Amino acid sequence: MRKSSGVNKNLIAEQRDQLDQAPATILQLKQLLRTQGRYGHDEFTLTPTQRKVVDILLQTDGISTKERLYEALYASKQGHAPDPKILREIIRLIRKRLKPYAIEIIFVAGKGYTMSDADKSKLNTLIFKSEIEHDNLYRGVILTRNQRKFVNVLMAQNGVCTREHLYYVLYAIKKNYKPEPKVLRTMLWVIRKQLAPLGIEIKTVFGTGYIMPPESKAKLIELIIR
Repeated sequence: MRKSSGVNKNLIAEQRDQLDQAPATILQLKQLLRTQGRYGHDEFTLTPTQRKVVDILLQTDGISTKERLYEALYASKQGHAPDPKILREIIRLIRKRLKPYAIEIIFVAGKGYTMSDADKSKLNTLIFKSEIEHDNLYRGVILTRNQRKFVNVLMAQNGVCTREHLYYVLYAIKKNYKPEPKVLRTMLWVIRKQLAPLGIEIKTVFGTGYIMPPESKAKLIELIIR
């Protein structure tokens, strides 16, 4: 019995040592994943312009027309005539980034571009994991993509973020779409409901827009998934 008791104590001690070493091991694995890439490829990144095109492809049922893509790319450039060569080059670079993941963008002659549902699913997963790596997700806070955009815009803004700017960021890719003010208010209410218990505020600046105080930004930064 004494011998058995001694073996059990040694086993327990070994397990405690393994538990003590677990945080360091997890940290090493995370660093290794970031160095080597989660898929065994280079880190997946897209430029802001490439991301605009990708978001349209992901959110469009069927074919994304060239006209719609042009509108999204040049919405902020008054009187700027789009060059078809630029769109083709953007698509070429996106395809190059997606090729290692076997994700295709299909060209439909005379119309535009489309993606299969299976490839959309793979790309959404890839973007989700990339957002985790780039600190765009927050521990204990569950947000939709648009809600996360809303929060990230406020985080990046020095001072007041106007409603017009938020409308542009959230809805620029939706052709001729003019959201009602209550859409923004409802989205803000849902976000505040999650952030308020964490001591994180989004303040309304009447007649202008919204602002996140520096102390709230600091608290939110602490929740970033690393």
